[in-house]
Amino acid sequence: MCSSLRSDHRQERARTLEAATSALVIIDAQAGLIAEGAWEADAILGRIALLLARARQRGAWVVFVTDRRVAPDGSVHHSLEVCPADPIVSKSYSDSFLGTELDELLRARGVRQLVVAGLQTDYCIDTTCRRAVSLGYDVVLVSDAHTTFDHESLDAARIVAHHNRILRDFPAGSVRVQVIPAEDVAFA
Repeated sequence: MCSSLRSDHRQERARTLEAATSALVIIDAQAGLIAEGAWEADAILGRIALLLARARQRGAWVVFVTDRRVAPDGSVHHSLEVCPADPIVSKSYSDSFLGTELDELLRARGVRQLVVAGLQTDYCIDTTCRRAVSLGYDVVLVSDAHTTFDHESLDAARIVAHHNRILRDFPAGSVRVQVIPAEDVAFA
């Protein structure tokens, strides 16, 4: 498929994003993390693959972010095709922007809106969404395309639901985080 093409409340309505100024940012969808038993991993990976296909079909940019601390297998999960043109940004923190070239790459490409999916909801997804709006990017968090692990105080399903709720319409000046399901994300 690689080519040179470039809760209580209901979630946001369908959102059509301008492909030329959008990037699908897939965070920590790494084999080693998935193997640890991330909640609903197969379904999440399937939705991310669907988003990848839509983004590539319409020419939206795809960026993979990986955590260099993941071992033994820090590679992007085999179910997600990484094309030669896809940047892979390596990070050391929950914030995908901290100490990385992500912001520079996005700005050089003219990206103004991010579609975010991947792992871990309560760390990297949350932190990256908040930082992205603080940097001036509109963010679409794909409500059913991010996951995490059970913790001693909450199970993964509740963590995901909680973050979908608290990030919904998270404002930062003229930009915000919107939370919508994968089926409603489209690129034009």
